[in-house]
Amino acid sequence: MITIRKLTSLPAVTALRKAARLLQGFEADIKLGKIPNPIYLKDLLSFIASSPILAMEESIRIENLISEYKNNPDKTLRICNSLRHILLTNLNEAPADWDLMTTTIAGSEKRQILPMEIYLDDIRSPFNVGSIFRTSESFGISKILISEGTASPTHRRALRTSMGCTDIIPWEKRKCRNLQNRNIFALELNGEPVDQFRFPDNGICIIGSEELGVSPECLLIADKSFGRVSIPLTGTKGSINVSVAFGILMHNWYNRIVET
Repeated sequence: MITIRKLTSLPAVTALRKAARLLQGFEADIKLGKIPNPIYLKDLLSFIASSPILAMEESIRIENLISEYKNNPDKTLRICNSLRHILLTNLNEAPADWDLMTTTIAGSEKRQILPMEIYLDDIRSPFNVGSIFRTSESFGISKILISEGTASPTHRRALRTSMGCTDIIPWEKRKCRNLQNRNIFALELNGEPVDQFRFPDNGICIIGSEELGVSPECLLIADKSFGRVSIPLTGTKGSINVSVAFGILMHNWYNRIVET
């Protein structure tokens, strides 16, 4: 670990970048039950607060964090996290979603798999595909089927957004006409409100394109089965991001299944 003396010899910007990495390391250690050296951490916080490239208000914020740390060492993780993000903001290096450190719930390694599948009908954005995989993993989706026009789950942006979930949930490409389940429904406009929809105990939900929604071919299949489900909206846009809409849908479908 770099010494505080060595830090002081580095250019100011380089030193803050190094300090941010040190704080991130402390966060990772704390999550594993390892307590950082309190003397080193105290000196590191003082060094950061004295940086000449920080604005006065930022220095004051950091001083307040140092004071809070002294009064309550149990808040070490949150204080290290807050301070790291202050540094990243000042360095114009704000993290993307996939850079954020996430917490795994104890026991979550035993994933519950439910009889729910989804079909991605021409989802073009790799970010959305990755986000949908991440949400699917959390709600027990057993398999994800994707159309030929959907962005690949192996795309680097999908991989980063999924936070590893593309390696957890089985997926395969399939044409809409080859969906093999009698309980098929689509998330689409002009459907039954999500809080009133009769979700099947098992089935496939079709999620449509960000630009055009569910394709006519897939809608025909859904309408002959369980129909359409919609999320009531009141905004002027009349729509929300597809991965956000999917999260709302999954919360409702999951609750209906686990309650039965």
